[in-house]
Amino acid sequence: MGAEKSRLPKKPVSALSVILLILMAVIILFLVLVQNVESLKDYFGSTTFKIVFDAALVLCLALFAAYIFSRSMEYHRSLEEMVKKLERGNALLKALNDIQARANSSLDAQGLLEEALGAVMPLLSSIGNIYLLEGDTPFLAPRASYGTMTPLEDMPSFAVGEGIVGRVARTGTPIEDRGGGEGGGLFRYAVPIRAGNKFMGVLLAGTAAGPYDEEAKTLLDAVSDVLGNSLTNAKLYDLTRRALDATRRSQGYLEGFINQAPMGIVLVDEKGSVMVANREAISLLASKHGELLGRTVGDLQVVAEGGVRELARALSTCVSSGQTVKVSLSAPASGRYAAVNADVFPLRREKGEVIGAAATLRPAGA
Repeated sequence: MGAEKSRLPKKPVSALSVILLILMAVIILFLVLVQNVESLKDYFGSTTFKIVFDAALVLCLALFAAYIFSRSMEYHRSLEEMVKKLERGNALLKALNDIQARANSSLDAQGLLEEALGAVMPLLSSIGNIYLLEGDTPFLAPRASYGTMTPLEDMPSFAVGEGIVGRVARTGTPIEDRGGGEGGGLFRYAVPIRAGNKFMGVLLAGTAAGPYDEEAKTLLDAVSDVLGNSLTNAKLYDLTRRALDATRRSQGYLEGFINQAPMGIVLVDEKGSVMVANREAISLLASKHGELLGRTVGDLQVVAEGGVRELARALSTCVSSGQTVKVSLSAPASGRYAAVNADVFPLRREKGEVIGAAATLRPAGA
């Protein structure tokens, strides 16, 4: 927000000051002549003249002193106004910095809206409201308010084009007018809340103190920009959080299904690393979970024996060829069953790219 430079007003010298200066110069010059020129000393040497002359000199000095005093008071008032303006500008800048800091540190959209109004409105307005679009509908609903007696849930919504809020939504530009409000006859300034080119809502401020100056409008415009970007970040965060929650739930469902499945299940990725081996697979292969999980099928073909090695070979073939493989695994010495049948099939993306392989294991004859 650009701050206007304040400086003392430069006014031309008034006619009174010019007349006083000229009069003082003439009187002083005349006094010098009277005291030093003999002809003038004899002519103007009477007591009456001296009294009149001294009185006029005193009067001129008094007028000049009064003028200097009035000018000094004027400059004093100008200085006070400049200090007040600087203090107000600093307060507005601090409020904007506080809102920006809050926006950078929190993704609580509702809390940010309320804190933004609470920080800015006491400096500029008697009331303030924030309206946001309701999803994809053409209606703007109140989401935060300041200085109003009406509860937020009882405040009206506005359709696009309706009232000052709706007009801002339709035109996408700030609007200033003097209209309604609980105080009646308020000077109002409404500015759109945007994130880039996307319209999101309206910030409405109202005051009875008079029209908003450029400094106040600049601050409200800056606040609306901060709110627009923060609301976008908050929505993206909310969508991401929901997607992650859904992913975690899906992963939990999948893990529960795999672990409770009445068959052995082994999954490898496109590099042949074993990603999943459920309890039934471990039991059928007479192996241990740590001996399979995280190992590659290439390693298992070297270090494993019997059915584990044969399954590793089948999984490797499936990943490389993309073809389904059926194999009967050698019976493990410590296993519960004489033989285990394995159906190995590729896992593909939607476009058909192989991203791994899965094997389902069942006892022979089951």
